[in-house]
Amino acid sequence: MYAVAGPCEYSVLWNAMIHPLLNMTIKGAIWYQGEANADLNTDLYNCTFPALIQDWRRSFHEGSLGQTDLTFPFGFVQLSTWQKNKPNDNFPEIRWHQTADYGYAPNPKMPNTFMAVAMDLVDEQSPYGCIHPRDKQTVAYRLYLGARAVAYGDRRVTFQGPFPVSIDIYYAYSYMNITYNQELLITYPCDNIFEVFCSAGADMYGEQDYFWVSAAVELVSSKVVTVSFKGCSHISAVRYAWSDWPCDYKQCPIYSVHRRLPAPLFIKYFK
Repeated sequence: MYAVAGPCEYSVLWNAMIHPLLNMTIKGAIWYQGEANADLNTDLYNCTFPALIQDWRRSFHEGSLGQTDLTFPFGFVQLSTWQKNKPNDNFPEIRWHQTADYGYAPNPKMPNTFMAVAMDLVDEQSPYGCIHPRDKQTVAYRLYLGARAVAYGDRRVTFQGPFPVSIDIYYAYSYMNITYNQELLITYPCDNIFEVFCSAGADMYGEQDYFWVSAAVELVSSKVVTVSFKGCSHISAVRYAWSDWPCDYKQCPIYSVHRRLPAPLFIKYFK
């Protein structure tokens, strides 16, 4: 017995599986999950994914003679995990690009959208491959929260994990404060989950040589994580969970206090 892959050519997928439905009236769509672009036009996904959403909205609106809302809600599952203990920047880059490089949804480039984070639902023994974790209940629950908040306008629903709103660097003391937009639940050790793009100083030609190094978590308060860095004369970026497989099952370090939603990955550049 062997599995035969389904249709995967772009024109076939659209013409055979989506186009025949365009005259239907729909209330929304869910996209899961886009891993093919981890190896194909990865750097363009922050443009192509929002373009796909816009095109689907326009096509269904026109195909249903205006009965489908031109801005119908669009939910998506952020890319899960693939290879444990193997460096692969393509997966975190796709996760970041899935949000049009904002890190969260909805955002100005992707209005009326919502996202389910899945990087903490790792499943090394999945019979469908690690990229397809079996815990679909948690995925569905996180999508459900986003749908309630965005599609149905329930403002009482928390549907996003914590996300940084400000970062303050104190070079004299070699630490930075990362302030989040909601109360934090720190569940597991934070070793190696934060990294800074560090320069130890200028070389003989006056050029700064930067490299990624781990930043240790020193202190956590209600909404602030303090991380330290040593030997850095200048930092040009900081990032969180920037790896294919950032943690074990439901053991990423930062979740929201309410509903225990994982903080998504982020990267922040400084001048």
